[in-house]
Amino acid sequence: MKSINWYQARVRLARLLGFELLHSQQRYWKALEELVRPGVDWLDLGCGWQITQDWAASLERQAELARRARRFVGADLDPGMAKHPLLDDRVFGSGEALPFRDGSFDLVTANMVVEHLPDPALVFGEVRRILRPGGRFLFHTPNLRYYVIRTASLVPEAVKKPIVRLFDSREDEDIFPTLYRANTPEDVRRSLAAAGLQEDWVRLGGSVGELQGLGLLGLPEVLILRLLETDALRRYSVTIMACSRR
Repeated sequence: MKSINWYQARVRLARLLGFELLHSQQRYWKALEELVRPGVDWLDLGCGWQITQDWAASLERQAELARRARRFVGADLDPGMAKHPLLDDRVFGSGEALPFRDGSFDLVTANMVVEHLPDPALVFGEVRRILRPGGRFLFHTPNLRYYVIRTASLVPEAVKKPIVRLFDSREDEDIFPTLYRANTPEDVRRSLAAAGLQEDWVRLGGSVGELQGLGLLGLPEVLILRLLETDALRRYSVTIMACSRR
């Protein structure tokens, strides 16, 4: 008997309910495609070892995007960035004291980084300093109001790692302590304003949920994700993406 593809079953159910079941990394990729213009100087803050997961955008597509930039630089405290195949330059350093001259970049991005920052406004201020006038800052981070993230924020780090491994398929070296200091729309806007950055947009969006590995038992989660697409409950959506400019 042919086994059921529960992910596809969830996708079909979502379409019947009138929305697309799209992972937030895919949403982030779409935003990147709009902002990475030919000839930009681009810094990826907390760059890790690739731009996004290869299931959200193939490595070939990521390479094409990186080639648009005149210079693509990564900054991270994780030595794993040495494995990043697309960077022109790598800088080992933190966002609190970026080793770049004022006005060095047209675009700064941060993918699932802001939730780890002890002082987001300080990092945002550094981002503003290294941006050229009109330069953009795009970041993607969890929404603390999402019920899974709210629950995770209460769980000790030692307990959290095996849970993340189970549901998010990440290795221990890719799991970092989370602080959630700028992880509601209000805190995002407050931190951007404190840094002197002008908001372009702040968007709350869904993802594919956490329970697809449970087969039939995971299907009701699609109903929850649909409710989070409504205006009344969008503030509890899975992730936040924000774009601002100097």
